[in-house]
Amino acid sequence: MIATILLAAAPIVAFPSEGARLPAIDKVYLIGSTRKGDTNVVVNGESVSVYRTGAWATMVDVSEGSNDVSVASQSGESTNVWFRIAKKPVADPNATPAPPKVWEKLEYAKDEAKEPPTNKAPCEITIVLDPGHGGSDTGAVSPHGFFEKDANLLTAVRVRKELESLGYNVVMTREDDTFPSLYDRPKVAHAKGADAFVSIHHNAPPYDKDPRELRYHTVYSWNDIGEALSKAINARMAAEFDGEFRSNGNMHANFAVTRNPEIPSCLIEADFVTSPAGEEAIWNAERRARMARAIAAGIDDWCRGPVSASGASREGSAPSAP
Repeated sequence: MIATILLAAAPIVAFPSEGARLPAIDKVYLIGSTRKGDTNVVVNGESVSVYRTGAWATMVDVSEGSNDVSVASQSGESTNVWFRIAKKPVADPNATPAPPKVWEKLEYAKDEAKEPPTNKAPCEITIVLDPGHGGSDTGAVSPHGFFEKDANLLTAVRVRKELESLGYNVVMTREDDTFPSLYDRPKVAHAKGADAFVSIHHNAPPYDKDPRELRYHTVYSWNDIGEALSKAINARMAAEFDGEFRSNGNMHANFAVTRNPEIPSCLIEADFVTSPAGEEAIWNAERRARMARAIAAGIDDWCRGPVSASGASREGSAPSAP
């Protein structure tokens, strides 16, 4: 069965609204799934290998601006296609460059950072966990059509369980499929007098990057107090998944949920939902528990005391087992 898919309108996930267009690039990625057991699909006449779950990913040439993509599965059954392609736009030579964005701190946050909770017992420490996206904001989508918002919530719920078992107070910005606004999420930490804010996400590549090759975990922060927290978490994740998929280390970003000079804040990208291997790992309950234990252990490390320059251990002692 050959399915010709017209992809100009009603885009899914990759585009925020109907009629949105790709930047001026020559290739974009396409992901999808077919029947488990198929070994390949054919996209625009080229064979694409299929992961053991039935997931597949490939790059599609859009240099000619075509909107038509033909997809055929080995078994003859239909295959899901989740990221859609729009025509390559023509750059406007007379367009005025957009002014650079000026990022400012959250207006309600104090300028002075809170003291790290190193002298507090866990029962005196409040951690806010933020499962990214939710509601109509699905986030990224996996080859089988699973939404990032659900992976974020599943992981956050498990992290809460791990932290509560260590004695911490945990507050969630959402506990179901709802969408707190972007700037309301860090307000929860402010209202609760939280000691730390941790936003949990799962990643997707830019349109022109190959999802078969791009897979890592990383933790983002905005300032020094967030960086100490993110380093502690990333160190635990890197140790837990060494040899399975790589760590991209601690990175800096001007995300709304990390721009808090008062409360240590970070954003975790735990894996790539667009990677067939990443998709399989994310929705595996045992592996998700390992990720949650690593994140919780990193938060615990940070709460107990300063980490070393590498973020790998607490000052004066080796980190405890997750």
